[in-house]
Amino acid sequence: MSTSIPAVQGTHIYPVTLIDLDLNGNVYYLSDAYKSYNVGGNDYTELGAFLSVTDVDENLKITNGDIAISLAGIPSTSTGSEVNYLNIIMTEPVKGGNIAIKRAFMNTDTNELDTGNVYTRYKGVITNFAINEQYNYLEKRNDYGVTVTCASIWTLLQTQISGQRTEPNNRRRLYPSDGSFDRIPDLYQSTFNFGREGSSGGNYTGGSGGSGGAGGDGTGARNVLRR
Repeated sequence: MSTSIPAVQGTHIYPVTLIDLDLNGNVYYLSDAYKSYNVGGNDYTELGAFLSVTDVDENLKITNGDIAISLAGIPSTSTGSEVNYLNIIMTEPVKGGNIAIKRAFMNTDTNELDTGNVYTRYKGVITNFAINEQYNYLEKRNDYGVTVTCASIWTLLQTQISGQRTEPNNRRRLYPSDGSFDRIPDLYQSTFNFGREGSSGGNYTGGSGGSGGAGGDGTGARNVLRR
């Protein structure tokens, strides 16, 4: 369903990307703006051109799409109130963290953000990250870049197991008192020769088949051909 965005009707606007990065319960608020903005009671750190996000694939049909978020020019050490993003990536459980990407609009005449109209564009989970090192000749120090790869919620839903596994532990997870799957490990990779006659040594004597038995001798006995 389409969403009406009144801000795009203006003539002096500039899009601003807002990112909520949740790592193990610690949420970091980032933006590609050049000044800090408060949105929803949260202060978004201005990173400007140092923050970049790959294009979000938007379709009418739900599709899988991974995106990459890059943060460049990170010094190896931080001073004062600066956030050491390199240390966060190295110490926090990054994989599995939640990402929310939002879009807001800034009025270029006043340089103020329309905080009443912020739209969520993407939600996903971090699946991988990479750290790049580059020497800063002007500052004579090593600067770092961090790239995190995110998978969309739709991708994660497709990998979920529907139903249950055919094993005792999974069955008891749903039904603790049900033991119907307890023999499955014993039957696993067993060979069943369906239709094969049992070997009892020579002849097979049938039941009291009467005179209608095989062979017509009235005894009901019949000979079994040796294999």
